[in-house]
Amino acid sequence: MPPSRRLLLVALASVLACGPADDGGTASATNDATTAGTDTGATGTSAPTSTSTSTSGPAPSGPECQEDADCVLVNNCCECDPKPVTAEVAACEGNCLQPTCDALSLGSAQAACRSGTCEFADMTCSDGPVACDQAKPQCPEGTVNTVEGDCWAGCMHPRYCEGGGCTPGSCGDGWTCVSHQSGASTCALLPAACAGEPTCACLQPYFAEFCPGACADVEGGVLCEDGG
Repeated sequence: MPPSRRLLLVALASVLACGPADDGGTASATNDATTAGTDTGATGTSAPTSTSTSTSGPAPSGPECQEDADCVLVNNCCECDPKPVTAEVAACEGNCLQPTCDALSLGSAQAACRSGTCEFADMTCSDGPVACDQAKPQCPEGTVNTVEGDCWAGCMHPRYCEGGGCTPGSCGDGWTCVSHQSGASTCALLPAACAGEPTCACLQPYFAEFCPGACADVEGGVLCEDGG
């Protein structure tokens, strides 16, 4: 799992409390703890967290997905986390009132394949107004409100906002802000080949996901030469 998503999920679940576990303790989305902020996400009272996936053998060296259908959103008492459909999910012995994604108001969240990695799909971000009577969640710093249908959904990092823009550094660790000649901008997940440094060469296999034109290296990221 990319470190950036792990921080997001850990922060969101750090305030999520489930029912008592089999050993009499408290089952939560993660055993780790961190504070919500830049590169984290949360819902009004909590946000998604994940635990490590138990897999057999060494981690695959190539992309874990080719298309969205290769990914699934694991939603149980222990985690709310996009994973490859072939992943062996660790047993969850937590005893909770509702699965983690649902507890975080992210029951409508979906998984998507981004740069060869299973991640959260884009969501609709909005400050309202909404048609339902539910109070607007107070999202932790670094996250924004999302909506599903006529009501509030969970809080997420703005990089997951459908049609949302970005600025250099705003997408979080492991991501980059792709600028467009048209004036738009898009958060893109960096594949392992980039080693944390966005270049057209390392992003090229996945450029069709976020750029319909040619690519140019610019200071701090890449430019999609799509006219404008």
